Amino acid sequence: MMVNAMRWTALLLVPALAGAAEIGGTNVQTIYIMPMPHGLDQYIANQFTREHVLEVIADPAHADAILTDRLGTALEDKLEQLHPTPKPDQPRAADKTAKDSDKSDKDSSDTANKPSAPKIVTEAEPPHTSTFGASKGTLFLVDARSRVILWSLYEKPTSSNPRSLDGAAKRVVTRLKQDLAGK
Repeated sequence: MMVNAMRWTALLLVPALAGAAEIGGTNVQTIYIMPMPHGLDQYIANQFTREHVLEVIADPAHADAILTDRLGTALEDKLEQLHPTPKPDQPRAADKTAKDSDKSDKDSSDTANKPSAPKIVTEAEPPHTSTFGASKGTLFLVDARSRVILWSLYEKPTSSNPRSLDGAAKRVVTRLKQDLAGK
């Protein structure tokens, strides 16, 4: 009877203990996995779910962390869309309109006798996509809000066949699990 009670207690505690993980000083409960070559993201999501290491979610806006194989402007732009960097407080609207009207009065008297300067229109430069870490086997766990890299690992699949991808995914999740247990 006592053994059964202990088993039930253990079964009830496992999900509670697996619910959150402290990585790099932050409490990570949910993870979004960015698309990866050959569908590696799907294999990793499967392993995370099976091992109950972290909760994998489909909406990156609600994730505590993002697992990706790429760093650079593409990732930065995605994180900025999901969690915009707070802007400094704007001056009050009344103060701004007062300053603008004073400035326009000065500008109209100054520019009455001067020819207007030509406007130079430039096209926006397309964002540079970094290949740092792209498809090379390095994975990064990035805090979605602070953009800090919390954890990384080099684990390159030996090939693009399903068995190799699944094996690499198992090693990734096992290593993260071990690193979490060691802290």
